[in-house]
Amino acid sequence: MRKICYSLLSLLLFVPAVFSAPPAGLEALALKTPPPLEVPAVPRPFYQPDRGYDWSGLPAYIFTEEEKLAAPIVEAIGRTRRTLDVALYNLQLDAAVEALVKAKARGVKVRVLFDEAHVFPQAGKQIQAVLDSGIETRVMDGRGGTGAMHCKYAVFDGTLLETGSANWSGFAETFSYENIMFTADRDIVAGYGGNFEWMWRQARPASDPGAPAAKPTAPPSDPTPDVNFNGALLPDYAFSPRGGTEAAIVKAIDAARAEADVAMFTFTSGNIMAALRRASARGVAVKLMLFIGQKFPFADEAKAGRMDLRFKTGRLEQGQMHNKFAVLDGRLLINGSYNWTATAENSNTENTIFTMEPEYVKPYKAEFDKLYLKAVKPD
Repeated sequence: MRKICYSLLSLLLFVPAVFSAPPAGLEALALKTPPPLEVPAVPRPFYQPDRGYDWSGLPAYIFTEEEKLAAPIVEAIGRTRRTLDVALYNLQLDAAVEALVKAKARGVKVRVLFDEAHVFPQAGKQIQAVLDSGIETRVMDGRGGTGAMHCKYAVFDGTLLETGSANWSGFAETFSYENIMFTADRDIVAGYGGNFEWMWRQARPASDPGAPAAKPTAPPSDPTPDVNFNGALLPDYAFSPRGGTEAAIVKAIDAARAEADVAMFTFTSGNIMAALRRASARGVAVKLMLFIGQKFPFADEAKAGRMDLRFKTGRLEQGQMHNKFAVLDGRLLINGSYNWTATAENSNTENTIFTMEPEYVKPYKAEFDKLYLKAVKPD
């Protein structure tokens, strides 16, 4: 199986000498490469110096119409030995609950953060099982009592991150078009760890939702934005509310030169739409694929701006096209929980990754193209 490749810079930083065979401790995420993408004959390895978590064989990404998401999530939880921080808008996977309980039983420090509206006034069966298990659990909503805790991610032993559009639910796994991705990028994992701590301080114990909590502050930001996309420096990650996510997306679109492929559950951001209009006006091929069940207030503008607009249903009846990703120039992937809306920017807690690693960008581009072919043009 092809191994995921991380940056040559990481290799130079952590590997003292060139080697022909992987030394002890060298692990990798498994990468599935859909045809017709080329597979390099000799993938570049990256070094894992005593980080204490074995992520070998876990998928770098999953698209739910191709593969079930529960199995790798349960496997990742099962490998955790020290700490497990989970932020979920919703949870409806029995196997994930069982894995969380087992992790706690073997001594892992497990913390789970839920969206408050999914706990009160009444939690679903799986969330209630977590509450009853004694796992340390907190709840929060969005900014100033509005919005939602809309994140869907987990940090395993401070070393591996799982994130994407998908809630841990059977609905996501079976009915909808969704994605998850795993990354062991040090900067990204550290950033998400900081974001979890930021949310945890503002959250309240699920057993005492009236307890005092830290006052809302600005979410963490990437201290060293170094994703160089056509000369524009972008962050590795951005968080909401009001943490600069929309501005970073606009900056990325303004730097695009050839194409902008957008797969978005819901899209109502006027600032991002204005950036797409500018892109189209300078010759960038803009393709928008939106969930058919959501209103899109810019349909006329998209048509006037010569953008290719299409709508996509879910995989099964009542399912959704729930992705929230964009691929720009076939070189930059923007992915996470963040819909392109004012609510995501100003009210919700959200998370977004910006990466130019081809091991992610290429398959997400292929996924967009595949879904777009069967999406429906508006009347």
